[in-house]
Amino acid sequence: MTTHTPVITPRDIPIDTSLAAPFDARIAARDLFRSSRVAALATLDRDSGYPYSTFTNLSIEPDGTPLFYAAGVSLHARNLLADPRVSLSIAQTGGLDVLNERRLTLVGTAHPLLPDMLDRARERYRRRFPKSAAYLGLRDTRMFRVEVEGLHLNGGPARNTDDLTPADLRTELAGAEDLCRHEVEEIRRINDSRPALAALSARAGGVRGKWRVTSLDPDGLDLAAEGAARRIWFPSRIVDRPGLHAFMASIGGPTSYG
Repeated sequence: MTTHTPVITPRDIPIDTSLAAPFDARIAARDLFRSSRVAALATLDRDSGYPYSTFTNLSIEPDGTPLFYAAGVSLHARNLLADPRVSLSIAQTGGLDVLNERRLTLVGTAHPLLPDMLDRARERYRRRFPKSAAYLGLRDTRMFRVEVEGLHLNGGPARNTDDLTPADLRTELAGAEDLCRHEVEEIRRINDSRPALAALSARAGGVRGKWRVTSLDPDGLDLAAEGAARRIWFPSRIVDRPGLHAFMASIGGPTSYG
């Protein structure tokens, strides 16, 4: 039987769960992952081998694959083409002390996006970051997807876990072909409907802002405003348009949009 060395070496001192504060690590990780727009991106310098870290926008594909933009001339793009190993760090921001907030580290390999995936990924990225039109059209634009091989969540003081796997961040798309095929159409219809957006905003806690749906998948949908992002989780998996319309009606939105 083949054994693989973990990409994140386990800690020497195991967590004493009797002292830990109770929390649902999977829900905390998934929510932070899907609602974060910024990540610290660490690569390995092509020549020195030292870590090189920068900040980047974080986009998430419907299946849960992290995605980021890089200009071909950038140092991190150069590093990744020499060594695809990468780390993304995400933090819940807004507080005065990040060590009291949730933090998630992803480790894996970054790969240039294949041409047949590029157009859809760029469209989702533009919806999430409307001002990205200023650079997405540049000749040396690169989009990288990250194959997550390991992750670690720190949920704040006394909230640690070593039990999460990359599968905990994934969304299964098999069986949801109808929803995926009509993703762009349904997002456009929701975004063109003020009542639908108002219902989703209320579901997101009533945070004020010009909210727009940026992505849609069987587990939920992503909202973004000028300075914030929210994840709306469906109560149960939705695989087709009738299921989506029923969910919108259940939260007080219109049964048809527009």
